[in-house]
Amino acid sequence: MKLVRVAGLFMMMLCVSSNAWCSGLTASDVQGFIASMQELKPYFDQYAEESGDDGDSASTAQVVTDWAQGLKEQRDVEAILGKHGFDFNTWSTVSQQVTQAYMAVRLGKDGQDVMGQMRQSIAEIEGNKDIPAEYKTQMITQMQTSMAEMEKVLTASPQDQDTVKPFVSELDAIFEMQE
Repeated sequence: MKLVRVAGLFMMMLCVSSNAWCSGLTASDVQGFIASMQELKPYFDQYAEESGDDGDSASTAQVVTDWAQGLKEQRDVEAILGKHGFDFNTWSTVSQQVTQAYMAVRLGKDGQDVMGQMRQSIAEIEGNKDIPAEYKTQMITQMQTSMAEMEKVLTASPQDQDTVKPFVSELDAIFEMQE
């Protein structure tokens, strides 16, 4: 459930932020992100528990949105970000880049190959004679929509992916991702 919450936070940041992507993610950017998240994550987990997040995606999406909007209002959060060399805007931008690069590394063709798994699932659905045609069409449409969204997530620059790779195990702890 926590993975869903943390991943939801960063997916929301990827989709909602109006900041332009910066180029040239550096190792110090990634280290600052990791250090800040180690301090910020308890704030998010506490907020999620207090808000009654039950872990389903709709509930978590609302919790994440509310939490992120409230971050700017918390002085202690500003102090944490400042300690790691960020203000809210730079942290948001770096967080987006780190998250997208991390997801591209972990879920891309050299990682779990989520897109390949989704294509395989579509082929299995298409070949399954036990599924009625109307459900097949609906299932395939849903999978294709998910694939289109995932393609956007996996488009991190190769340079950003290379910068993130040495930190994957530390980022795994932040995102609580396990294979």
